[in-house]
Amino acid sequence: MLQAIGILIVFFIFAALMMTQRISTLLALVLMALLIALIAGVPFYGEQGVLEDVIALGAVRLASAYAAVIFGAWLGQVMLQTGISQDMIRRAAELAGDRPLAVALVLGAVVALLFTTLGGLGAVIMVGTIVLPIMMSVGIKPIKAATIFLFSLAIGFAMNLINWQLFATLGDIELDVIRQFGVIQFIITAVVALVYIVIEMRRGEVAWAVTSMEPEEEVEPTEQVPIYALLTPFIPLALVLFLDWNIIPAFLVGIFYGALSVNWRGSFRIMSKAALDGITAGAPAILLMVAIGMVLRAVFHPAVSEVMQGFLTQVFPSTTIGFILFFAILAPLALYRGPMNLFGLGAGIVGLIISLGILPASAAITGFMATERMQSVGDPTNTHNVWTADFADVDVNGISRRLIPYLWIVAAVSAIVAGILHT
Repeated sequence: MLQAIGILIVFFIFAALMMTQRISTLLALVLMALLIALIAGVPFYGEQGVLEDVIALGAVRLASAYAAVIFGAWLGQVMLQTGISQDMIRRAAELAGDRPLAVALVLGAVVALLFTTLGGLGAVIMVGTIVLPIMMSVGIKPIKAATIFLFSLAIGFAMNLINWQLFATLGDIELDVIRQFGVIQFIITAVVALVYIVIEMRRGEVAWAVTSMEPEEEVEPTEQVPIYALLTPFIPLALVLFLDWNIIPAFLVGIFYGALSVNWRGSFRIMSKAALDGITAGAPAILLMVAIGMVLRAVFHPAVSEVMQGFLTQVFPSTTIGFILFFAILAPLALYRGPMNLFGLGAGIVGLIISLGILPASAAITGFMATERMQSVGDPTNTHNVWTADFADVDVNGISRRLIPYLWIVAAVSAIVAGILHT
């Protein structure tokens, strides 16, 4: 019991350090993996030791997810460098005209679509520097433009193939489970986001049109791409959803299609540059996954499982109602890289739950996917939240205060669905 308490203290100490931004999430997770293993009595050397089992094998634990990040970032860079993403946004803005509600809805839909494929702060900046000024130019207040943009990101993230691969790898479960639940979450998030946009735009708080808003980096205007090139983000998604393709070859088809459809003569040059830029853009996510893999190896270690089994068995619910209430009520603990966050402490906790057989793997992962909805764009420590707030010149915590009530609804409904389907 003392060892279990010690491991929990480690969890909470590093949670506090990450919340107060005194230590990076990457370093916190690596140190947490080391301390958890050592407290549980894992030897430092040997095949089952900290160096070999936790560090070395942990670094490649999520290898399939790293590959998905690389290929997904590659496709994202192809779309950005060929002008496909920018052209989709501009066409949407022209379609909506100067009607604020129409602009918000149409651009929100385009952003959601783009981020089923795009990922990383670079892509957020590229799209945001186009979308946010357009919204504000028709009189949408900066705080509203920022929250609508972020909520639209959350819709896309629910169907993001990179995230799907990560969740499947974390739980060592079939992608079909993640795909089914991801589609459901996409619908739930889209419906709640639509309600949010309509309510916010109906309040009548309209700002004077913004004309002085300039992007931090000037985005050069691009010519319209061929209409068929706009199918690029749909292609990998359709191959995975309807033809059961593996995510990586689906991304490759999208990469080739996007480059060839815009500039077939320069396609190899575009793809080569996009590959290098994609690796750079995906590096932060990959490094975080390396650290998460170490935490997973630590908590899956037999010594840790034995120490934590009694405690977690008493804490986690065994009934469907208990499961729903647990994940719905505690969803805010996904904020600040907390214990319900799959991109933070939750990665270790979900590993323990699965390794100990406390919940079926599908139930554990979908439960944490439900709480991920709270973190996706509600966490003020997200880099995309911070950048959006800075660009729109609004308070990042003000964004969270507006979004969290709606995101909590999404998380609660997702928890209900997860409980019904997987417990």
